[in-house]
Amino acid sequence: MWALHKIFRRNRSLAWFGLINFVWVLIFLILSLIDQRQVLGLNVWIKPMKFAISIGVFSWTMAWLLAYLPQAKRVKFISWVIIIMLALELLIIGTQSLRGETSHYNISSSLNLFLFNTMGIAIVINTMMVFWALLLFRKVSSLPLGYKLGIQLGMLIFVIASLEGFVMVGQMSHTVGAPDGQEGIFFLNWAKKYGDLRISHFVGLHSLQVLPLFAWYFSRHKTTLVWVFSSFYFILSLGTFWLAFQ
Repeated sequence: MWALHKIFRRNRSLAWFGLINFVWVLIFLILSLIDQRQVLGLNVWIKPMKFAISIGVFSWTMAWLLAYLPQAKRVKFISWVIIIMLALELLIIGTQSLRGETSHYNISSSLNLFLFNTMGIAIVINTMMVFWALLLFRKVSSLPLGYKLGIQLGMLIFVIASLEGFVMVGQMSHTVGAPDGQEGIFFLNWAKKYGDLRISHFVGLHSLQVLPLFAWYFSRHKTTLVWVFSSFYFILSLGTFWLAFQ
Protein backbone atom coordinates (compact mmCIF):
# COMPACT_ATOMS: atom_id res chain seq x y z
CA MET A 1 0.00 0.00 0.00
CA TRP A 2 2.93 2.32 0.69
CA ALA A 3 4.20 1.91 -2.88
CA LEU A 4 0.72 2.51 -4.30
CA HIS A 5 0.34 5.65 -2.21
CA LYS A 6 3.70 6.89 -3.51
CA ILE A 7 2.70 6.18 -7.11
CA PHE A 8 -0.44 8.33 -6.73
CA ARG A 9 1.60 11.14 -5.21
CA ARG A 10 4.17 11.01 -8.02
CA ASN A 11 1.80 11.04 -11.00
CA ARG A 12 -1.94 11.01 -10.32
CA SER A 13 -3.08 10.78 -13.94
CA LEU A 14 -1.01 7.69 -14.76
CA ALA A 15 -1.73 6.21 -11.33
CA TRP A 16 -5.50 6.46 -11.86
CA PHE A 17 -5.18 5.16 -15.40
CA GLY A 18 -3.26 2.13 -14.15
CA LEU A 19 -5.90 1.47 -11.48
CA ILE A 20 -8.69 1.72 -14.05
CA ASN A 21 -6.92 -0.91 -16.13
CA PHE A 22 -6.74 -3.27 -13.17
CA VAL A 23 -10.49 -2.77 -12.67
CA TRP A 24 -10.91 -3.76 -16.31
CA VAL A 25 -8.93 -6.93 -15.59
CA LEU A 26 -11.67 -7.95 -13.15
CA ILE A 27 -14.38 -7.03 -15.64
CA PHE A 28 -12.75 -9.07 -18.40
CA LEU A 29 -12.30 -11.98 -15.97
CA ILE A 30 -16.02 -11.96 -15.17
CA LEU A 31 -16.86 -11.73 -18.88
CA SER A 32 -14.61 -14.72 -19.60
CA LEU A 33 -16.62 -16.80 -17.11
CA ILE A 34 -19.93 -15.75 -18.67
CA ASP A 35 -19.01 -15.65 -22.36
CA GLN A 36 -17.55 -18.94 -23.61
CA ARG A 37 -16.83 -17.84 -27.18
CA GLN A 38 -13.33 -18.54 -28.48
CA VAL A 39 -10.99 -16.93 -31.00
CA LEU A 40 -7.98 -18.96 -32.16
CA GLY A 41 -8.73 -21.55 -29.50
CA LEU A 42 -8.75 -19.06 -26.62
CA ASN A 43 -11.59 -17.37 -24.74
CA VAL A 44 -12.29 -14.01 -26.41
CA TRP A 45 -11.74 -12.06 -23.18
CA ILE A 46 -8.30 -13.46 -22.29
CA LYS A 47 -6.45 -11.15 -24.67
CA PRO A 48 -7.96 -7.87 -23.41
CA MET A 49 -7.39 -9.17 -19.87
CA LYS A 50 -3.67 -9.68 -20.57
CA PHE A 51 -3.35 -6.25 -22.17
CA ALA A 52 -5.16 -4.58 -19.27
CA ILE A 53 -2.67 -6.14 -16.85
CA SER A 54 0.26 -5.08 -19.03
CA ILE A 55 -1.03 -1.52 -19.46
CA GLY A 56 -1.71 -1.23 -15.74
CA VAL A 57 1.81 -2.31 -14.80
CA PHE A 58 3.33 -0.07 -17.47
CA SER A 59 1.28 2.95 -16.34
CA TRP A 60 2.31 2.59 -12.71
CA THR A 61 5.95 2.07 -13.74
CA MET A 62 5.96 5.23 -15.85
CA ALA A 63 4.16 7.12 -13.07
CA TRP A 64 7.08 6.28 -10.80
CA LEU A 65 9.89 6.92 -13.29
CA LEU A 66 8.59 10.13 -14.86
CA ALA A 67 8.47 11.76 -11.44
CA TYR A 68 12.27 11.97 -11.51
CA LEU A 69 12.16 14.33 -14.49
CA PRO A 70 12.23 18.04 -13.59
CA GLN A 71 10.32 19.25 -16.66
CA ALA A 72 6.75 19.24 -15.29
CA LYS A 73 5.05 20.36 -18.52
CA ARG A 74 6.82 17.71 -20.58
CA VAL A 75 6.04 15.03 -18.01
CA LYS A 76 2.36 16.00 -18.10
CA PHE A 77 2.35 15.88 -21.90
CA ILE A 78 4.09 12.48 -22.01
CA SER A 79 1.72 11.11 -19.36
CA TRP A 80 -1.44 12.13 -21.19
CA VAL A 81 -0.20 10.91 -24.57
CA ILE A 82 0.53 7.52 -22.97
CA ILE A 83 -2.94 7.45 -21.41
CA ILE A 84 -4.72 8.35 -24.65
CA MET A 85 -2.74 5.93 -26.81
CA LEU A 86 -3.04 2.95 -24.48
CA ALA A 87 -6.71 3.64 -23.73
CA LEU A 88 -7.29 3.56 -27.48
CA GLU A 89 -5.32 0.30 -27.71
CA LEU A 90 -7.38 -1.41 -25.02
CA LEU A 91 -10.63 -0.02 -26.43
CA ILE A 92 -9.92 -1.54 -29.83
CA ILE A 93 -8.85 -4.90 -28.38
CA GLY A 94 -11.94 -5.01 -26.19
CA THR A 95 -14.20 -4.02 -29.09
CA GLN A 96 -12.75 -6.74 -31.32
CA SER A 97 -13.23 -9.30 -28.55
CA LEU A 98 -16.86 -8.20 -28.21
CA ARG A 99 -17.26 -8.67 -31.98
CA GLY A 100 -15.61 -12.10 -31.80
CA GLU A 101 -12.74 -10.93 -34.00
CA THR A 102 -8.97 -11.07 -33.63
CA SER A 103 -7.50 -7.64 -32.99
CA HIS A 104 -3.94 -8.17 -34.26
CA TYR A 105 -3.00 -9.00 -37.86
CA ASN A 106 -6.66 -8.88 -38.85
CA ILE A 107 -7.10 -7.31 -42.29
CA SER A 108 -10.13 -9.35 -43.31
CA SER A 109 -12.28 -6.21 -43.79
CA SER A 110 -11.78 -2.48 -44.15
CA LEU A 111 -12.93 -1.97 -40.53
CA ASN A 112 -10.57 -4.61 -39.16
CA LEU A 113 -7.70 -3.16 -41.19
CA PHE A 114 -8.44 0.33 -39.89
CA LEU A 115 -8.55 -0.86 -36.27
CA PHE A 116 -5.33 -2.85 -36.65
CA ASN A 117 -3.51 0.10 -38.20
CA THR A 118 -4.84 2.44 -35.51
CA MET A 119 -3.47 0.15 -32.80
CA GLY A 120 -0.11 0.11 -34.56
CA ILE A 121 0.04 3.91 -34.70
CA ALA A 122 -0.94 4.15 -31.01
CA ILE A 123 1.83 1.78 -29.95
CA VAL A 124 4.43 3.60 -32.06
CA ILE A 125 3.45 6.92 -30.46
CA ASN A 126 3.56 5.35 -26.98
CA THR A 127 7.05 4.00 -27.70
CA MET A 128 8.14 7.45 -28.85
CA MET A 129 7.03 8.83 -25.48
CA VAL A 130 9.24 6.34 -23.64
CA PHE A 131 12.15 7.20 -25.94
CA TRP A 132 11.58 10.91 -25.28
CA ALA A 133 11.61 10.25 -21.54
CA LEU A 134 14.86 8.32 -22.01
CA LEU A 135 16.44 11.36 -23.66
CA LEU A 136 15.19 13.66 -20.90
CA PHE A 137 16.84 11.44 -18.26
CA ARG A 138 20.23 12.65 -19.47
CA LYS A 139 19.55 15.92 -17.63
CA VAL A 140 18.70 14.21 -14.33
CA SER A 141 21.55 14.62 -11.85
CA SER A 142 19.85 13.90 -8.54
CA LEU A 143 19.76 10.08 -8.81
CA PRO A 144 22.45 7.58 -7.78
CA LEU A 145 24.49 6.70 -10.87
CA GLY A 146 23.71 2.98 -10.90
CA TYR A 147 19.99 3.50 -10.42
CA LYS A 148 19.83 6.16 -13.13
CA LEU A 149 21.67 3.87 -15.53
CA GLY A 150 19.27 1.03 -14.73
CA ILE A 151 16.34 3.27 -15.63
CA GLN A 152 17.96 4.43 -18.86
CA LEU A 153 18.95 0.94 -20.02
CA GLY A 154 15.53 -0.38 -19.04
CA MET A 155 13.88 2.25 -21.22
CA LEU A 156 16.30 1.58 -24.08
CA ILE A 157 15.68 -2.17 -24.12
CA PHE A 158 11.93 -1.46 -23.82
CA VAL A 159 12.09 0.65 -26.98
CA ILE A 160 14.08 -2.02 -28.85
CA ALA A 161 11.63 -4.73 -27.75
CA SER A 162 8.74 -2.54 -28.92
CA LEU A 163 10.32 -2.38 -32.37
CA GLU A 164 10.26 -6.19 -32.47
CA GLY A 165 6.55 -5.74 -33.05
CA PHE A 166 7.37 -4.73 -36.63
CA VAL A 167 8.75 -8.24 -37.20
CA MET A 168 5.44 -9.75 -36.11
CA VAL A 169 3.54 -7.31 -38.30
CA GLY A 170 5.87 -8.15 -41.18
CA GLN A 171 4.89 -11.82 -41.02
CA MET A 172 1.33 -11.00 -39.84
CA SER A 173 1.59 -13.44 -36.94
CA HIS A 174 3.48 -14.07 -33.74
CA THR A 175 3.91 -17.83 -34.19
CA VAL A 176 6.88 -19.12 -36.16
CA GLY A 177 6.44 -22.38 -38.08
CA ALA A 178 2.66 -22.57 -37.80
CA PRO A 179 -0.44 -20.36 -37.89
CA ASP A 180 -1.41 -18.47 -34.74
CA GLY A 181 -3.76 -20.33 -32.42
CA GLN A 182 -1.50 -23.25 -31.50
CA GLU A 183 -1.64 -24.93 -28.10
CA GLY A 184 0.05 -22.65 -25.59
CA ILE A 185 1.01 -22.37 -21.95
CA PHE A 186 -1.57 -21.32 -19.39
CA PHE A 187 -2.94 -17.77 -19.74
CA LEU A 188 0.07 -16.32 -21.63
CA ASN A 189 -0.68 -18.81 -24.42
CA TRP A 190 2.87 -18.85 -25.78
CA ALA A 191 3.09 -21.70 -28.29
CA LYS A 192 4.45 -24.96 -26.80
CA LYS A 193 5.56 -26.68 -29.99
CA TYR A 194 6.54 -23.76 -32.24
CA GLY A 195 8.49 -20.52 -32.06
CA ASP A 196 6.67 -17.59 -30.51
CA LEU A 197 7.94 -14.02 -30.90
CA ARG A 198 5.83 -12.83 -27.99
CA ILE A 199 8.32 -14.33 -25.53
CA SER A 200 11.20 -12.04 -26.50
CA HIS A 201 8.75 -9.16 -26.77
CA PHE A 202 7.57 -9.84 -23.21
CA VAL A 203 11.09 -10.18 -21.80
CA GLY A 204 12.29 -7.00 -23.50
CA LEU A 205 9.32 -4.87 -22.48
CA HIS A 206 9.67 -5.79 -18.83
CA SER A 207 13.22 -4.50 -18.74
CA LEU A 208 11.41 -1.30 -17.79
CA GLN A 209 10.72 -2.84 -14.37
CA VAL A 210 13.51 -5.42 -13.97
CA LEU A 211 16.57 -3.22 -14.63
CA PRO A 212 15.67 -0.25 -12.39
CA LEU A 213 14.70 -2.63 -9.56
CA PHE A 214 17.95 -4.57 -9.94
CA ALA A 215 19.99 -1.38 -9.96
CA TRP A 216 18.21 0.02 -6.90
CA TYR A 217 18.64 -3.09 -4.76
CA PHE A 218 22.03 -4.39 -5.92
CA SER A 219 24.08 -1.58 -7.45
CA ARG A 220 22.52 1.75 -6.60
CA HIS A 221 25.66 3.86 -6.69
CA LYS A 222 27.91 1.90 -9.06
CA THR A 223 27.39 1.27 -12.74
CA THR A 224 29.59 -1.77 -13.50
CA LEU A 225 27.19 -4.41 -12.18
CA VAL A 226 24.26 -2.65 -13.85
CA TRP A 227 26.06 -2.78 -17.21
CA VAL A 228 26.80 -6.50 -16.73
CA PHE A 229 23.28 -7.45 -15.67
CA SER A 230 21.70 -5.31 -18.40
CA SER A 231 23.92 -6.91 -21.02
CA PHE A 232 22.88 -10.40 -19.94
CA TYR A 233 19.25 -9.32 -19.88
CA PHE A 234 19.51 -7.89 -23.39
CA ILE A 235 21.19 -11.10 -24.58
CA LEU A 236 18.31 -13.07 -23.03
CA SER A 237 15.81 -10.94 -24.92
CA LEU A 238 17.68 -11.34 -28.20
CA GLY A 239 18.27 -15.03 -27.50
CA THR A 240 14.57 -15.79 -27.14
CA PHE A 241 13.97 -13.81 -30.33
CA TRP A 242 16.58 -15.91 -32.18
CA LEU A 243 15.29 -19.17 -30.71
CA ALA A 244 11.77 -18.42 -31.91
CA PHE A 245 13.02 -18.64 -35.50
CA GLN A 246 14.82 -21.93 -34.90
